Amino acid sequence: MRAWIQAARPLAHVNIVVPILLGHVAAWHVTGLFDGWWLAAVLGWGVLDHLFVIFANDFADQRGDSGRRTPISGGSGVIPEGKLAPQQLASAARAAAILLLLYSCVLALVGRTWTPFYALAALLLMWLYSFMPVRLSYRGGGELLQGVGVGIGLPSLAYYMQTETVFAPGWVIWPAALLGVCSNVLTALPDVEDDTRAQKRTWPVRHGMGSARRFASGGIAFAAFGIFVWTPGVSLLAKAALAIVPLAPLLVGARADNPLRAAAWSSVALNLLVALWMLAMLLAD
Repeated sequence: MRAWIQAARPLAHVNIVVPILLGHVAAWHVTGLFDGWWLAAVLGWGVLDHLFVIFANDFADQRGDSGRRTPISGGSGVIPEGKLAPQQLASAARAAAILLLLYSCVLALVGRTWTPFYALAALLLMWLYSFMPVRLSYRGGGELLQGVGVGIGLPSLAYYMQTETVFAPGWVIWPAALLGVCSNVLTALPDVEDDTRAQKRTWPVRHGMGSARRFASGGIAFAAFGIFVWTPGVSLLAKAALAIVPLAPLLVGARADNPLRAAAWSSVALNLLVALWMLAMLLAD
C-alpha cells in the first residue's frame, strides 16, 4: 500500500485540483452559477485523470528514471527502487484510463454530454506527451501540452460542469495556459542532469538553465499582467494586489543559484498568483 501511495504522488495532485477550482470560481464569478454536486463530480474526475497521468508517466519514463526525486519534480521512483514492476504501473494506468472514460460516460448520462470528449482529450494529451511515436516530453514541446491540459482543458471542464459552456473564457484560459507551460519548465529545472543523460529535451535541456529560469519568471510575470488587464468585474486595487504580491517569491526564485530553490520559490509565486486570482473573483461577488 505504501508503494502505491508513493506511486500516486498525492502532492502532485495540486496540478489538477487548482485548475479545476479556477474553472469553478470563474463560472461563479461570471454567471453566479454554482452547484456543489458538479464540483464534487469534477474533483472525482480529476482524481482518475491524475492517477492515469502519474502511472502512465512512470511507466513511459522507466528507462530514463534514475530514481532521484525532489519535492516538485521527478517520477515517483517506485520502478527504479524495485517497489513496483513496470507492468503493474502499466496495468494501473490502463485501469485508471478505463475508469475515467466510464465515469465520464456516467456524467454524460446525468446531464453533461461533452464530458467523455474531455476524457478523450486528456488521454490523447498524455499519449502525445509520453509515448511513441510522438513523445514530446523527450523530443521537446511537452511544456506546450501541459499548458493545454492544465491551462485550457481542466478549467474549461470545470466551467462546463457549472455552465454547460464548452470552453472557459479567454481571460481565464490564456493566462492559465501560460502558467501551465511555466510550471512544466520549473519542475524540469532540478532534473536537468538526469534529463540530459536520458536525452529528454525539456526546456532547460534545450535552452540552458539560465534561459529556462528567465522564461519561467517572465512567463509568470506576464500572466500576472494579463490577469490584471483582462479579469472583469474585479476592482483595480484587488487586481493590483494579486499581480504584485507574488512578485516577492518570484524575485527570490529568479535570484536563487540552486535549481531546486529557484524552482520551489517560483512555484510558490505561481500558485500564490492563482490563489489570489480566485480570491479576488470570490470577493468581487
